[in-house]
Amino acid sequence: MIQPKGIGGRKLPRQDWEGDDSTPGAGGAYVTCQDSATGRMVAYATNGRTDRDGKVYRAAVPYDPDGVTLQQMQHAVREVAHLPLIIPSDWHWPKVLAWLRAGKGLIVDGWYSEIPRQYRYQQGADFGHALWISHFSHTSGMRVWDPLNPDLDSYGRWIPAPYIKDFLESGARHWGWGHLFVGYVPLQIL
Repeated sequence: MIQPKGIGGRKLPRQDWEGDDSTPGAGGAYVTCQDSATGRMVAYATNGRTDRDGKVYRAAVPYDPDGVTLQQMQHAVREVAHLPLIIPSDWHWPKVLAWLRAGKGLIVDGWYSEIPRQYRYQQGADFGHALWISHFSHTSGMRVWDPLNPDLDSYGRWIPAPYIKDFLESGARHWGWGHLFVGYVPLQIL
């Protein structure tokens, strides 16, 4: 398959599956969604020049057998890609939508069960999860990379925007945040 491009001709990254990452102390659980989503963000921001598996980012974080935070990924992105990972503290849905309309890419955290089953990659979904989104289309929705998708030859999947809104807002409610929890790496020159 020819590598597809997003808004402005930027290369869309190939899928990264968290199931092929080994996290000592996690008991075989998949706990690297933040790492995989961050890796997709960096690959997109650099137009594929820095395209590393999520396990490379996890290795740059001090030992943590559970899922890591975007703050921990800030350190990893500096170490691995020598780029900043920005975590805004006041974003709500209109800002997320505007950002993705412009095709700037965004790591998003939320509660996985808020995404309908036909768009999830496993039945059990009562947990926090990270996704990466390249852009928004009025006709197709959000182009989403889910770290639970094992298809390493895929380039994201379209999910209706209202489901992503519910996902983000549920995470904010669950964790008691007054805003949506998102992060991004500024786009580098093509």
